[in-house]
Amino acid sequence: MGASEAMRKRSFQIALAAVSCALATVFMALGLNIPAAFASGYLFASIALMLPLAKDMRLGGFLAYAATSLLCLLFGGIQQFYKFVPFLAFFGLHPLVNYLEHRHGWNRWLVGALKTVWFVGVMELSWWLFDRVLAIELPFAWMNTWIWLLIAAGGAVFFIFYDWLMIRCQKLVDFYVSKIDRTGGRRQPPQPPQQTPRDDAEEIFGSTERNNKQNDGEKEEKRDNGEGH
Repeated sequence: MGASEAMRKRSFQIALAAVSCALATVFMALGLNIPAAFASGYLFASIALMLPLAKDMRLGGFLAYAATSLLCLLFGGIQQFYKFVPFLAFFGLHPLVNYLEHRHGWNRWLVGALKTVWFVGVMELSWWLFDRVLAIELPFAWMNTWIWLLIAAGGAVFFIFYDWLMIRCQKLVDFYVSKIDRTGGRRQPPQPPQQTPRDDAEEIFGSTERNNKQNDGEKEEKRDNGEGH
């Protein structure tokens, strides 16, 4: 790989991480400030953070997450911290964990169990924060007694689907990023094969001299045959 190709690749990776951070910040800012969009904000911000991971940029993916987290503090993350915690503690890091699981070939059953416990724990913490701030009233009185168990059971079932969806989304992001990277760079026109330079004049005259010698030899042979007869 030449220096220009390496520089182009590096520039593309930096731009990809910057776009990832910008998109994730926009989605989370919308989710924090529009009540009906806070769940979709987590989803689309997580997908945006998959962009650097499509080019094996583990550090770039983490830095995009960290920068998004800091920027979101300025766009409602401090005032509505209870909404920001799920992204900070789970949704922003989940794509990176999935990438590492796939990259290193970790045991999917063990990692899946740990991720499920992680997700359920964050959901329990989020419920506690939401309830403290909003004083949520449940539709049935019995749910107040069993709410923690309901969150654990429902969260575990939901996470199986969510984790499957995010893995599929990462594959889709990988595909489109590879297409953009392959078509975005300038392709060099094919070069003709290198040929060893030759002296055309020498080749021409050399061939002529060889032909003359061959003709003289044939004439001498004919004379010898004539004398023999």
